[in-house]
Amino acid sequence: MQILRSVTPTREQLPLIKDSRPGFQIIRGAAGTGKTTIALQRLEVLTAARLNRRQRHGHEAPVRVLVLTFNRTLAGYIAALAQDQAKMHLNKNALELEVSTFARWAKSLCGNVSIVDRDQTSTILRPYLQPLSTKHASYEFLVEEIEYILGRFPPDKLSTYLTVIREGRGVSPRVDRKLREAILKDVLPKYASKKAEKGIIDWNDLAIFAADAERDLRYDIVVIDEAQDFSANQVRAVLSHLHDLHTTTFVLDATQRIYPRYFKWLEVGIKAGSENIRTLKENHRNTAAIAAFATPLVDGLPVDDDGTLPDFSTCHRPGEKPLVLTGKFSNQLRYMLERLTPSINQGDESVAILHPRGGGWFNETRKTLHNRRISFCELTRRSEWPTGPEVVVLCTIHSAKGLEFDHVLIPGLSRQVTPHGPEDQDIDRDKLRRMLAMAIGRARETVMIGYKAGEESSLIRLLDPSTYESIEV
Repeated sequence: MQILRSVTPTREQLPLIKDSRPGFQIIRGAAGTGKTTIALQRLEVLTAARLNRRQRHGHEAPVRVLVLTFNRTLAGYIAALAQDQAKMHLNKNALELEVSTFARWAKSLCGNVSIVDRDQTSTILRPYLQPLSTKHASYEFLVEEIEYILGRFPPDKLSTYLTVIREGRGVSPRVDRKLREAILKDVLPKYASKKAEKGIIDWNDLAIFAADAERDLRYDIVVIDEAQDFSANQVRAVLSHLHDLHTTTFVLDATQRIYPRYFKWLEVGIKAGSENIRTLKENHRNTAAIAAFATPLVDGLPVDDDGTLPDFSTCHRPGEKPLVLTGKFSNQLRYMLERLTPSINQGDESVAILHPRGGGWFNETRKTLHNRRISFCELTRRSEWPTGPEVVVLCTIHSAKGLEFDHVLIPGLSRQVTPHGPEDQDIDRDKLRRMLAMAIGRARETVMIGYKAGEESSLIRLLDPSTYESIEV
């Protein structure tokens, strides 16, 4: 599977790449603006500058670099690029390069700890949250609210939740003071007690422990990609392990946030202003046709300080209209694969088959690809980027964040896999809109979406019929 193509920095990107000043840099950019590419080119410039400084001053300690992202797929992707850039210095022991997810990095600091996954967390919380759940604030929503609280506030400042403006989770459902008080008084203490009784921690606890972990080495250079999906406590953990003369770069777009996390930079001790915040707006990935197709999904979405709506007016490269297929799943997939047969056979273009859920939902897709003798690989939760000749990949939409492909296929876009509340401003609906727009934005050349009539996701209704070709299969 190919990785990012080599690109020449644009006039907009070049100042960000060349800036090697110590301190914090925050790079905001919409999908397709080249954020990940810039982060890696910036990493190369920063590493070279630090290595030269090390040599001039005769320092024996290696330059220590940490690159973090929020999922294993993207970490494997970035590792393949970053290690290739740094290969010469790694061989000379002048550079220590660590590319990881936050979870894997934090566990390396904390040792052998037993961590409960989200399903186990949900089970533990159920008896405490069930009495608080309503038609508007469902049990599942309240589980995410707990994650939001424990991820944003340090343990000794949880009471701040009562008065802080609850941003980043949308306006519906509403969480009033009475519900907040009940969560702080009746839920969180019982949850903490149950974890202590079982001798377990959750992912939010891991961030707290990682911040307090004793470690001699300090990082000179840190790059955090997809930083909008890091919690405040995860960022605090990273900041506690920086060298005094560090250069730390956050790359993010809050418009693409898919987890209920939000914080102000000042909350974690970072002063963010015009001198260290840069915004990228030019979309270099998508064709004008793909851009027009994605636009209705992001129009009207709330955008916070760190969000950047794509400037689709900067997309001038012509391309085919996206296709929206109606029919059985097997017919959707058959049509998509036959349409792309020349690209698959030539082996010089990448094809991603994306799905909101993945796992067993890919069973029929796997079977179809095997029957057609089409080689493929699966990217979801994979820690190493595949280096084989396959051009077709299966991947969840979540794990596709930060990646790009020539062709993107999204069959089976049904209500079942995109559930949300009934209101237009429902937080889950907004999250799904962002997720689908992000998935479409992975494509450089073509996009195809499919659904079965009568079972389609409500997101289909948001698309502008003038921007796509509708086909019955």
